[in-house]
Amino acid sequence: MEPRVIEVPIDNSNDVLEIDCSQLPAHAAEICDILENEGSALRFYQIFALEYYKQGSVDEAVVALKRGMASAKANDQTAKVPLLNLLASIYVQKAKTAASMGSGTSGTSGEREMALQMAATLLNEAERISRSDSNTCVVRGMLALAKRQPDVALAQFQTALQAGVSIAALLGKARVLYGKQQFSQALAAYQQALVLRPRGRPDPRIGIGMCLERLGHTGDARRALKRASEVDPEAAAPRILLATMDLNASKLAAQSGDSKTATALVRDAMEHLQAAYALQPENAALLLRLADRMCWRGDWEAARKLSERALRTADTMALQAEAHYQLGRAQHGGGRFDAAHEAYARSLAINERHALARYGLAQMLLQRADMSGAEAAFQRVLDRHPRCSEALRALGYLHARLPNTKAKALEYYERAMAELNDSTPPADAADADLFLESALLYEATNARKACRAYRTAAQLLEGSATPPIAELWNNIGAL
Repeated sequence: MEPRVIEVPIDNSNDVLEIDCSQLPAHAAEICDILENEGSALRFYQIFALEYYKQGSVDEAVVALKRGMASAKANDQTAKVPLLNLLASIYVQKAKTAASMGSGTSGTSGEREMALQMAATLLNEAERISRSDSNTCVVRGMLALAKRQPDVALAQFQTALQAGVSIAALLGKARVLYGKQQFSQALAAYQQALVLRPRGRPDPRIGIGMCLERLGHTGDARRALKRASEVDPEAAAPRILLATMDLNASKLAAQSGDSKTATALVRDAMEHLQAAYALQPENAALLLRLADRMCWRGDWEAARKLSERALRTADTMALQAEAHYQLGRAQHGGGRFDAAHEAYARSLAINERHALARYGLAQMLLQRADMSGAEAAFQRVLDRHPRCSEALRALGYLHARLPNTKAKALEYYERAMAELNDSTPPADAADADLFLESALLYEATNARKACRAYRTAAQLLEGSATPPIAELWNNIGAL
C-alpha cells in the first residue's frame, strides 16, 4: 500500500507542502507549528489527529486537536465543532481502555470517570456552538454506551438519523438493538448501512452475520461472514465469529454422538482462529476463544495466560467480563481457588448477569464451605435460568446436607430429573449421581420412588467405565 501523503497549502503561495504520514514526527507539536505558521484551516488539525490516532499515538492526537481548537478564530467557532466531537470520542475510548486495564480497581475507575466527564464537557461546548451537528449526537450516543445507558444512546442515534443519513448512527443504533436482543430490527439497520456504504468500516456484514446467527439462519450467517472475509482479507472479526459458530456446532454434534462431524468442526474452527491470530494476535475476542478451547482441553496454564492477555486489550464491558470469567475457569481448573473466586467476582462486578461467572462463584463459595452464600448464588442463577440442570442439582446437593431441608432437596432433584427426561442428548453415566442422591432421600419417605431412582442409576452405569457396584443392587433388592 502506498504511503498516505497530505498536502498542506503554503501561506500566500500556490505551492503545497507534502507530508508523508508514514514518517510523521514523534511529537504532534511539530506538525502543529507548521500548520500555525501556514495559517492552515482547522480541518488539517483534525486530519493529522486522525493519522496519529490510527498509528496508536493517542496522546499526540489529543495534542493536535487541542492546538487546533486553540487556534480557532473567534468569528468562526463552528469550525471547532468537528474537533470537539473527535476529541470527545477519543476520551470515550480512553474511558473504555481505562476500564479494561484497571479491571475495576479504584485508581482506574477514577481515570475512567474523568475521561467520561471530559467527553461530556467537550460535547456540551460543541452543542453550545452548534445544535444542528448530527455528529455530536453520534458521539453522545457513544458516550451513553460507555456509561451503560443503551436507551439514551438509542435516542441520540435516532436524533442523528433524523437530521440525515449517518452510517455511524446506523451502526450505533444496530449495536444497541442487538444488545437489547431485538435481532430483526438490528439486522435491518446493519443491512441499511451496507446498502449505503458497501465498503464501509467497520463492515456491516459482520453485524448482519451475528444477527442472522441469533435468528437461527446459520447458513446465511456463515455466508455473510465469509463474504466479510473476502471483502477485507485483513479482518480478524469474521474469522473469530466463524470459529465460534463451528465450536458451538461441534458441541451439539458431540452431544448427539456424531464424533466425526464434531472433530471436523473443531478442525475448521481452529483453522479460522489460527488465521485470525496471524492477523491480530492481541484481539481480545480471539484470545478468549482460544482460552475457552484450552479450558476444554484441560490446559489451565495456557488458558490463564490467554485470559490475562485478553484483559489487557478488552475494550468493551462484555469482553472484560468474559475475560475475568475465563481467567476464573483457568484458576479454578488449576486448583487456585482463591484466585478463581476473585476472578469470578470481578466478572460479576462488570456484568452481574453473567450466569456462568455466578455459577463459578457459587462453586467457590461451596468450596469454602460457605453454604448460605453458595445457596444464594446458585439460586440467583436459577432465578434467571429456571431450567438450568446444573443449578438445580447444586441446590439439591446443598439442601440434602443442610438440616431440615431434605424435602427442598428432593424438590430440586425432581426438577433436575424432569429436565433430563426432556433433554437432548439423553441422560448418561455422568448423570447417575443425581438418581443415586435422590434415591437416598426417597428411602425415608417413598420406597417405590427410591427403587425406581436406583434402577435408573444402575441402567445408566451399566456398560460404562464405572459399572454398578454390588451395594447398589443390594439396595434395589432390599427395597
